[in-house]
Amino acid sequence: MSNTKRALGFWKTAFFYGFATGLLIICSMVGSFIAFGMQSGASSMAVGFLLMFLYMSLIFFGIKRFRNIDQGGVIAFSKALLLGASMAFFSALAYVLVWEIYIAYTGDTFIIGYTDMLLEKAKAKGMSGAELSDYTSKMKDYVTNYERTSYRMPMTFLENFPMGFIVALISALSLHNPKFWARK
Repeated sequence: MSNTKRALGFWKTAFFYGFATGLLIICSMVGSFIAFGMQSGASSMAVGFLLMFLYMSLIFFGIKRFRNIDQGGVIAFSKALLLGASMAFFSALAYVLVWEIYIAYTGDTFIIGYTDMLLEKAKAKGMSGAELSDYTSKMKDYVTNYERTSYRMPMTFLENFPMGFIVALISALSLHNPKFWARK
């Protein structure tokens, strides 16, 4: 009976911390698009990745909570990694779902604004002639591909999942040691 309770605790923990992570990341991203538009540059991209990493720390705390409360302070590396990877999966799933809602609501405005911004930056850096023509053609192809859900959803998933998996791996490596940040 206790194994069943632990399995339920495992999946509830994975879903709660993972989905919360994804929602925090995508809602802050969409909020910044709404508030500031596409006038973002490298600095806002760095801030975005910093926020993503900060929110991904919920994966660490989810594994820690599960280890200390549900597992009595001890967790195997493989179980910690599976839990963290599950959280990363649910995070990426929430990220994709909210992004798809945003795209359904705004249509092509994001991808057109994004590619227009990239083209303006290329022109500002001095790109011209055949090189600019090729780049413009690539941007048009990107817009065409991005309109297809079968292209957009996996791309969106891959914006989030790899970082979540890296955080899960680091967390599992740390937290499988029962002495690391042990419950007192």
